[in-house]
Amino acid sequence: MVEHKQEILNEGELAMAKRFARWQTNVFLFCDNMLGMKPAEPLDELKGKEIHYTDAMGEKKIAVLFSEDGRLIYHDLQFYTIDMFKHQSKAEFKEHCKNQFTWQQTVELEAYDRGINTFNKDSYDPRARQITIRSGHGIGKTSFASVISIHFLWCFRFAQIGATANTDTQLKEVFLKEFYWWKKRLPEGVQTQLEEQSDKIKVKGTKNWFLRARVAGKDNPEALAGLHGDYVMLFPDEASGICAKVFEVMQGATTGENWLKVMTSNPTRTEGYFYESHLPINAKHWTQLKFDSRESPIVKDTFVQGIINDYGATSDEFKIRVAGEFANEGEIDDKGWIPLFANMNILFEEAGTQIVKGGILGVDPAGQGKDRSIITIRDEVYMKEVLNESTSSEPDLARKIETIAEAYGCNLSDVGIDAFGIGAKVISHIETKIGEMPMAILADKPREEVKDRFNSYKAELAWKFRQWVAQGGIIITNNQKDWLREFSKIKYKRDLSGRIKLMNKTEFKKEYGFSPDRFDACIYTFFRDEPTRPVVLTKEEIEKEEWGEFLAKVEAGKKAKSGEGLSAFSSIR
Repeated sequence: MVEHKQEILNEGELAMAKRFARWQTNVFLFCDNMLGMKPAEPLDELKGKEIHYTDAMGEKKIAVLFSEDGRLIYHDLQFYTIDMFKHQSKAEFKEHCKNQFTWQQTVELEAYDRGINTFNKDSYDPRARQITIRSGHGIGKTSFASVISIHFLWCFRFAQIGATANTDTQLKEVFLKEFYWWKKRLPEGVQTQLEEQSDKIKVKGTKNWFLRARVAGKDNPEALAGLHGDYVMLFPDEASGICAKVFEVMQGATTGENWLKVMTSNPTRTEGYFYESHLPINAKHWTQLKFDSRESPIVKDTFVQGIINDYGATSDEFKIRVAGEFANEGEIDDKGWIPLFANMNILFEEAGTQIVKGGILGVDPAGQGKDRSIITIRDEVYMKEVLNESTSSEPDLARKIETIAEAYGCNLSDVGIDAFGIGAKVISHIETKIGEMPMAILADKPREEVKDRFNSYKAELAWKFRQWVAQGGIIITNNQKDWLREFSKIKYKRDLSGRIKLMNKTEFKKEYGFSPDRFDACIYTFFRDEPTRPVVLTKEEIEKEEWGEFLAKVEAGKKAKSGEGLSAFSSIR
């Protein structure tokens, strides 16, 4: 009897070993058996079908995209599109695909599957071991990362996973929260074998079999260090925002035999390790994937439309958050800087009969140095430089500000002055009126309401100026060449948190040999959206406005009478 029991036990262990062996080489089988999830299903007419095409060199070729059982078998995973799969519209997916991955997640899982199938092999395609994915918001990257983490941790003995992000919120409130959600779909017996600790998820009863989640940064570049298991997977989440030092340290974990890198992110920055992984020159080293939120069956149309409404369909925000594209790649310099007015038409008019009144003044004071003191005025349509001088004492500049404000009918509360350095002294010399006080602009820190978008108040003001230009704002000047010379050199990039930052004044002067004083004066007019003092209309404008009001009343009267007649007719019937 004992021998018989031992024989049965061995058979059971053998069956389990065979199952694990199949799972190790087939993530889709694991997802079906353990999570109850299936891949997106291709169109029937594409299964096992040969597609004849001519490549870029004019050579005729044959490709098969899917096997007879629906697996993705074409070598270039970027070739797959939404229209190759069943039920990928939002309505159809919701109705038919409750326990299916989206087509985009299916492509991601296929990339991962190809990576793990290189393990314990003497030769393999190096691209399979390095997967880099950029996309818009909401396509299911975090779900994909959680699923492969569960698969890797459970299926590979003494596996070690290093997960990291540049913020604690991204790591714990997004990635780990999603991981725990998927963990609950596992059989209960498996769930109890995965122990949750402060920064680790360990296989019960082991010491070196775990997923470790640590925030990465300049002060903590070791987040992905110290991983030396038999199987190692490195997962930098929102990798575009992780500093270069972390990736340098990460290389130490790829010295073993079986390792895999998987990076996912919105393409927030046009520099750094993640950005470089998507360059065409690195296609021979990485599996490069890009996904558009508009082609995801799980991204709501209201999200996409909201981005368009808030920022525009050609904006950087749309490219990054929806299209999965890096911003203005064609304009990037070798340091990752992008011209603020790239691909924009700045409108100019020579000074003539234009009237700027009741506007907002922006002041960039310069003192006795090389910079110039510049004052600009802006209303809804026009912007104009009204002072440009090389030297100014604080009292003298204060008097000029008062004079200009009075001449243009501006409230002193509509005067924005750079308060750094001598600006504060200039403000102290201005003779204020009751209820009127110039705005002291401290531009180095972001406002609380937008600190997730801009790294400084100056960057926010610059972006408002950019939007004003894009909406058709006109600059009045007889010296267009000088304005363009300065504006063409104003540049921005995104910091590690994906926020917009400007090239600072010190770096700008070192790079170009002059200070962007005119630009600074322009952006300071955007500290307020519109002036506090009502615009005083000319006699001609008042008469035009009154005539318009009269015509509107006449039209309203006609509609009212028409309505009464209809009502009377209805009552007769």
